Amino acid sequence: MNVMRSFTKTVICAGIAALIGSGTSPLKADQTHKAKLSPSKAEAVALKKYKGGKIQGKTVLENEEGKWEYAVMVKIGGKMHEVMVNADSGKIDSEEAVTAKEEATEQKAEATAKKHPGKTAPKGH
Repeated sequence: MNVMRSFTKTVICAGIAALIGSGTSPLKADQTHKAKLSPSKAEAVALKKYKGGKIQGKTVLENEEGKWEYAVMVKIGGKMHEVMVNADSGKIDSEEAVTAKEEATEQKAEATAKKHPGKTAPKGH
């Protein structure tokens, strides 16, 4: 009986060590934080600032330097604006005008970072 318990503990510990050692988490970003704000409410906050703007792409929940924020892309007057809306307070934490090329570069870097956890996406937000 003791041998079986010892074996079970070893297997469980090995599984946990494998997860930790892989650098990946079994949970996705949207599963680790229960945002008080929905993506559609975050979009409404961004559109209130940029009246007449149009939402571009998917609004995603991100952990930016320890803060949970929705990245809302708004196009108005031929310009793109990335509006970071705090997922808990509903306030705009930051916003910046971005070009389509800059946004594509950032998305590519983030995708690489997800595939290779040791590499980080460039900071600029």
